[in-house]
Amino acid sequence: MKPVARALIRLYPANWRARYGDEFAALLEDSPPTRSGMFDLLKGAIKMQLKIPAFPKLALILSAAGLLAGLGVSFVVTPRYISQAVLTFDATSTPKDSRRNLNEYFVQLENEILSRTSLSAIIQDPRLDLYRRERVRTPLEDVIEKMRTEDIQIGTDTPGSVNRESLAVQISFGYSDLIKAQQTVQALITKFQDLNLTRQRVAAYTKRGRTYDDVDRMEQRIAVLEKRLGIQSPAPGPLDFPAAPVEGTNLDVLYPPGLPVYPVYPNRYTFMLTGFGAGFISALVVAVFRRRLPPIPFPAQTA
Repeated sequence: MKPVARALIRLYPANWRARYGDEFAALLEDSPPTRSGMFDLLKGAIKMQLKIPAFPKLALILSAAGLLAGLGVSFVVTPRYISQAVLTFDATSTPKDSRRNLNEYFVQLENEILSRTSLSAIIQDPRLDLYRRERVRTPLEDVIEKMRTEDIQIGTDTPGSVNRESLAVQISFGYSDLIKAQQTVQALITKFQDLNLTRQRVAAYTKRGRTYDDVDRMEQRIAVLEKRLGIQSPAPGPLDFPAAPVEGTNLDVLYPPGLPVYPVYPNRYTFMLTGFGAGFISALVVAVFRRRLPPIPFPAQTA
């Protein structure tokens, strides 16, 4: 504690240290300060420096310079916009006790959509052309991994309603271009919709195929019975079934992807506040060490 206290005493103005420094050092030897006492020492040093006539002007100049520098840096930093959308999955037309587990079904869709093939198609879509600079410098595998782990966020939440067979899914994507951020979320939604529809149609056609087999076996049995009874069986005609219905899980867009107005990064107010604080601390450091340096000798002027 004592070395830190001595360092804090050096933050006080030179004239104060010349007058009270020895007494204060002796006081520290007798009773070392606590943590609250150390804070009081720092607070007193700042107050004493603020009372120096030249310090307010120096602090104002450096703080204003830091504020402007922080504002300038915030315009140079690459911005990040986030677009979000919400989907809902609802089980349909099947008995409640046999409805598919929506969470498991969603995980299957999510894994397929976040696969290398799916994300690679989105990245290299000419309408989006995402990560153009990154693709020049780094392999496509690394770009896909960055998109999957850092830029795409997909989370589920069961809505607070009586219907427990619903699942809400929030999709968000962060990117430096606000329009491409919105378009990428829409591309992910389209992939969810297409994959869900494809799986439903496959299941429906598989079910219809089983129905064809059942009818065929039934007709064979009827033909055997008619033969035994001596009844002339008509020639079998083509089976005419309607198109396979789409059933299973409905996917609705509850909130379409919005166009972000302000970037989530950088926060210009944070950058300005950081620059202002850095300028003030710089002024404090300059004021302390300027009084510790010996005066600069000027060369004698010749007539």
